[in-house]
Amino acid sequence: MRAGEEEGRPLPEDLLAAARRSEEGERGRLTVYLGYAAGVGKTYTMLQDALQRRGEGVDVVIGYVETHGRPETEALAARLEAVPPAAVDYMGISLREMDLDAVLERHPQIALVDELAHTNAPNSRHIKRYEDVEELLHAGISVYTTVNIQHVESQNDAVAQITGIRVTETLPDTLLSGADEIRLVDITPEELRLRLSAGKVYVRDMAEAAISRFFSTGNLLALRQLALRYVATATDRQMIGHMRARAIPGPWPAAERLLVGFRPGPTAGQMVRAGYRLAARINADWVVLTVDVEGDRPLTVRERAWLTEALETGRRLGGRIVRLRGEDVADEILRYARRNNVTMIMLGKPRGVDILFSPVYRVLRRSRGVDLFLYEPKGDLVRIPIHRQVPRFLSWDYAASLVLIAAAWGASILLRGAVQPELLLILQLLPVVVTALFFRRGAALFAAALSILAFDLIFVKPYYSLTIEDWSYFAAFAGYVVIALVVSRLAARLRRLLPRIRESEAEVEAVAGLSRDLARAATRQEVFDTLARHMQGFAPGSSAVLVPGPAGLRVQAGAAAYPLTAKERSIAQWAYENGEAAGRMTDNLPSGAGHYVPIRAHRPIFGVMAFAFDDPEEVLTPENKETFQTMALLAALALERMD
Repeated sequence: MRAGEEEGRPLPEDLLAAARRSEEGERGRLTVYLGYAAGVGKTYTMLQDALQRRGEGVDVVIGYVETHGRPETEALAARLEAVPPAAVDYMGISLREMDLDAVLERHPQIALVDELAHTNAPNSRHIKRYEDVEELLHAGISVYTTVNIQHVESQNDAVAQITGIRVTETLPDTLLSGADEIRLVDITPEELRLRLSAGKVYVRDMAEAAISRFFSTGNLLALRQLALRYVATATDRQMIGHMRARAIPGPWPAAERLLVGFRPGPTAGQMVRAGYRLAARINADWVVLTVDVEGDRPLTVRERAWLTEALETGRRLGGRIVRLRGEDVADEILRYARRNNVTMIMLGKPRGVDILFSPVYRVLRRSRGVDLFLYEPKGDLVRIPIHRQVPRFLSWDYAASLVLIAAAWGASILLRGAVQPELLLILQLLPVVVTALFFRRGAALFAAALSILAFDLIFVKPYYSLTIEDWSYFAAFAGYVVIALVVSRLAARLRRLLPRIRESEAEVEAVAGLSRDLARAATRQEVFDTLARHMQGFAPGSSAVLVPGPAGLRVQAGAAAYPLTAKERSIAQWAYENGEAAGRMTDNLPSGAGHYVPIRAHRPIFGVMAFAFDDPEEVLTPENKETFQTMALLAALALERMD
């Protein structure tokens, strides 16, 4: 038991969490009305609660509500003030969307925003409506909103397995986990089916057969159970937070840590979401890990897309992203697990040809003291060609080994009779050592075995036979194998460490080096210049520090010729005003060419880090995005100290 618990006082980390929540006092409160299917009454219940709050003197406005022509819902909505929706023309079709700027200008105490997972019309400020909601919350406007369980990202695979229908509009669980209140709107499946028969349930873009299949009693029972469990988990998190903040004693289990190891494939995203659900269920820290195998085939465009999508999913769901490089997937997974106190490992269940070569079996045999979970993919699978499933056993390093061995043979034949056989044996050792130093372990063992056989066949009596008369040669042959194993192991470790050392150097230069230089900065301009200098050394491209001026954001440090067009300036301005990253490879205004990170720690926001990389897809990885956030935080803390 820790000291804070013995004295009946909250722990420091719990007080810090409470302090952070109090710092966000100006942020609006988010209330989510969660249902298990369309028609349970989410919008109706939300409108009823809104009318009650208005009766209490609270300023309530409809930002966007979809009544679907239901008379009862329309009657409630008519009693509340509504901000007219914006008309967006797309390919000759007029689409209705929430007028975000009008709601911000009206600035009510509570805004009602229906259908949280909705995808906005093209060319809107945000791709998703939940991002509009986040902007309202940042502006200090509380939001009432609605969503069904099938739109929650972590539940997407389970819903597809239950109903046979894959929902494409999803929202990250992190948004709901940060909600101030989740209210379950629940009716029995029988009552919902009666509403469906009476025509009171609007189901968009679903054929009649799909409707009958989706709204079957079995499906509705399963979806209802998912919603109940989700709300129960959220309530449990709130209860634990309440107990910790007030130092209420209770049974505190040991901390769990889950590692989700995956390879690029069509089910990688599913597996990451399943890992999040498991981690949330047991309240565990979790890590998303993938291993790049040295000497393996380069990833196809499709595989790179699967990899990026899975890593981004893990990042959005709050997992730690780890990408390793090594010769053996199982070795890297187990090494990371041992060094980071991992208690559970989730891996994909081997399928197809992978059953013969999967590293899962090696992890299973060697993961003593660690629980192992095998994930079974859900739904229809994309088939991977057989040649992509089979490991690459023979490659250019084996061919190079053959060339080296042939050269040693040739030299030995030329020197035969001129030198002692023992010296020829040493000559045969050279290709083994060279192969072990520069190539994979398998190639080194291959070279050792082939050299032994060739030497015995050609240079050891009886000639042209594998029989050994002098057993001293046998001892030498055994030494061959030992030397090959030792050298290849040391060389493999060196090859594994060198890329990590280079990556660590870059990270140290970007973070620790920046922190050291910022400590010496005496003025705000020196802070901006220091930050810009470290930004420029990150990757090829243009970068600058933007700060507010009379005419909007301007370049304060860095590349004076940064391509700050009117469009890029507006994206950077949004990042500055809302305190969130925007632009390329983000969910906020992603059509921009640049990537913009606000410089903030608490309040205020001092400016924006602007990046226009030559190869943004290569540079803007989840790991690098976290590094940019850290750099911005360090600069903001340095600026706060000067105020």
